[in-house]
Amino acid sequence: MKDPTTEGFEARDVDVEGMLRNLCAYALGEPDPLQRYVDLTHQQVLFDGLVAAIQRERGKALAQLLISGAPVADIVEKTNLTKPADVTKLVKAADETDRVKEALAARKPSRAAKAKEAAKQGKDAGDGKGAGDGKGAGDGKGAGDGKGRHAAPDPRPEPPRAHRAEATGKRMLTVEERRALGLEVGGPAPRAIEKQVDPQKPKARKRFSVR
Repeated sequence: MKDPTTEGFEARDVDVEGMLRNLCAYALGEPDPLQRYVDLTHQQVLFDGLVAAIQRERGKALAQLLISGAPVADIVEKTNLTKPADVTKLVKAADETDRVKEALAARKPSRAAKAKEAAKQGKDAGDGKGAGDGKGAGDGKGAGDGKGRHAAPDPRPEPPRAHRAEATGKRMLTVEERRALGLEVGGPAPRAIEKQVDPQKPKARKRFSVR
């Protein structure tokens, strides 16, 4: 009976004949037909056990692939198996089912780990909202008043600014100048006379002495 898990592999007659001559050379060289039959029957039973042993080793190889993280679908495709059930069958024949389950369970995150990761992602998403929804850095608080809104204008009117008197080149007459001009000293103050400045006369420079 052909093993379905060996679908796609064929044994050529020349290969079978060569292996028979190599492995059963002693039994085939027995001159007594009866003894030759007994020896070959014994070797056939051995070879049946060898086929089962080879099948177990194939299952161990598949189990190692599963433990290393290879998907079942990829294993089926790359090993020329027909369906995932063939992988399970060989792994079971190799008595590796429990080891594979333990390895897969250790790699799979627990429910608590999943919930923790989901909560972390939700927190990161909440903290990562930009200024588009009115929440900037510092949980949306503005830098002006620390509360993310503009300060109310002051209702009090602004006081008038004081004007500085500009120099006009005019001065008030002294008491002696008023007397010299025949003006009343205690009368109303006349307009300030404008100081005549000779534009051709150079301005006097102040001299600084260094002690």
